[in-house]
Amino acid sequence: MYDFLRGSVAALDTSGRLSLDVNGVGYLLRVSEQTRRRIALDGSAVTLHVRLVVREDDLLLFGFADAAERAAFDLLTGVQQVGPNVALAILSALGTDELRRILLTRDAKALREIKGVGPKLAERLVVELADRVERIPASLPAAGGSAPARASEEAQRALVVLGFGAKEAADALAQVAAPGKPAEELVRLALARLR
Repeated sequence: MYDFLRGSVAALDTSGRLSLDVNGVGYLLRVSEQTRRRIALDGSAVTLHVRLVVREDDLLLFGFADAAERAAFDLLTGVQQVGPNVALAILSALGTDELRRILLTRDAKALREIKGVGPKLAERLVVELADRVERIPASLPAAGGSAPARASEEAQRALVVLGFGAKEAADALAQVAAPGKPAEELVRLALARLR
């Protein structure tokens, strides 16, 4: 129903509730801690990707700084026993890049440290999402972002497109990783290990 909202911040609190003024209409959104930190409070226009969650007695809007975070939210809420509040808690604690890494390496222990995620749920998340982690696009690097990290992400996406599993690609890239190598070189070296 809604894809994004663009407006100015009317109010933002530390619990992640954001009131966004869009042409005189105030929308109450819930945002992760990661998104809250990225929102400019200088009165400039803010664009948030949104997801509407319909409950029997309420309509809830969740806002995300980028499409990658919204895709991660959708993936998390697709797992049984993960509601929007737990998904938002996970994204607040980790962010999308860290969540991708945890799922690729199947690190359930890191997920158990998040409030609201017990051992069984952490295992379920890792088992169900490890093979679907490529549905979370890599977030755009911030200004001055690490070139080796971008090259590795690009190489991993290329390997997934070529038909390899996300974990398989990550493992092969970890074996050939070297600073300063371009994505094409990383793909070539990883392919030699995968074949």
